[in-house]
Amino acid sequence: MLIEKMGLSRTALAGKVAIITGAGQGIGKELARALAWLGAKVIIAEIRDTGLEVEALIRSERGTALFVQTDVGDEKSIQALAEKAFNTFGKVDILVNNAIIYRPGTILELPIEAWDQVYAVNLRGAVLGIKAFLPGMLERKEGVIVTLTSSEGMPYMASYFASKVALQSLGLSLASELSEETGVSAFVFAPGMVDTPGGNRAFQALAPKYGMSYQEFINMSPNPGYNGLMPAEDCAAGFAYAIVHARDYHGQVVDPFQPLAKAGLLNFSPQSKFEVDGTAPTMSSSEKTTGEKSAIELAREVKKILEVVNKETNELDLFRKMWVTRVFRQRSGMGIKDWLEVVTELVSELETLDKAVEIGNTAKVENVCGKFPWLKSNLERLADYFKKNMKDAEGYFKDPEALSEALNVLAYRENTVRSLISALERKFKP
Repeated sequence: MLIEKMGLSRTALAGKVAIITGAGQGIGKELARALAWLGAKVIIAEIRDTGLEVEALIRSERGTALFVQTDVGDEKSIQALAEKAFNTFGKVDILVNNAIIYRPGTILELPIEAWDQVYAVNLRGAVLGIKAFLPGMLERKEGVIVTLTSSEGMPYMASYFASKVALQSLGLSLASELSEETGVSAFVFAPGMVDTPGGNRAFQALAPKYGMSYQEFINMSPNPGYNGLMPAEDCAAGFAYAIVHARDYHGQVVDPFQPLAKAGLLNFSPQSKFEVDGTAPTMSSSEKTTGEKSAIELAREVKKILEVVNKETNELDLFRKMWVTRVFRQRSGMGIKDWLEVVTELVSELETLDKAVEIGNTAKVENVCGKFPWLKSNLERLADYFKKNMKDAEGYFKDPEALSEALNVLAYRENTVRSLISALERKFKP
């Protein structure tokens, strides 16, 4: 099992009880195996009899497992799951809301009953699970709760992706409600495109709608370090690592790639165009340093950087583009186009500000100055976005030259944004 190579102790989760919904196949099944290997007692909450097969498999691997047939969208079924879990093991320490259903089709053709089914399992099921098991975690001041997200905005899968965006919001809201004193950690897991039975059925159904073969479709996978789909066992190994280190990931959207890269289990080709946020940035020799430039010069440079990032993103295939767009928004606080609009407006305002000062247009000056606190706060998030990508790059790149180039570009981008903040502070200093 790949989990054996993650640098984790076999007793990392000893004494813990984990419930994984939808663990009868795919990611849930492999995660159940991984958590059991780490010492957890695993409850397989699955609606189908495949859960019994997973239970037998884990027991054959000398783990502790219990299959409880569960319809996560049904409140009575969740109550029965909780009763069985508490009667058998006395508590639940880890809840992974993994169970989902998908209903492909256009928004117009998909009947409202299908939307209701997706909501009942994907979102309502997660809420019911949280309500059933969070109170005990709060009482013991210990626990981990995870929801799973995906991409957004893909055609023909609106109900599924809408529920996944909702699950991300649910997970982040939960994390914000759980202070460090509660002892309970919550994060959102984004698995990428994974080789699972359910996923493959969806990919085979979707490929013709995109005018592609199945192989062409899966080759668009945005998974760094993989040609095509990611094996479910690999995804589960990264997932299990995040659960063990849940406190470090509290309130974040986590993927399996960074933990795998840290363990040295991902190999990136030096020729690969993937670079942390999915792009291959370039930088001319004239852009190496920011120097002592004015606010207007630096604002123009930041605008140029964002234009390059936008161009790089638009040149990506569909899946990678969605993944990069999501990461950018999560880390920087706004979408790429929104940032371009903000900085373009800043450039325009700075160009007219000096003239406004000359002619005594105090209203104009006060208007621009009044925006500075908001602008500074958001520019700091943009700078942090590039800084976080630098940290990620150290795990992603194995080729020293490729790593050096990526770090140079990202450092230039971060430093330019921070220099702009400093220049604006000097300009708007009371």
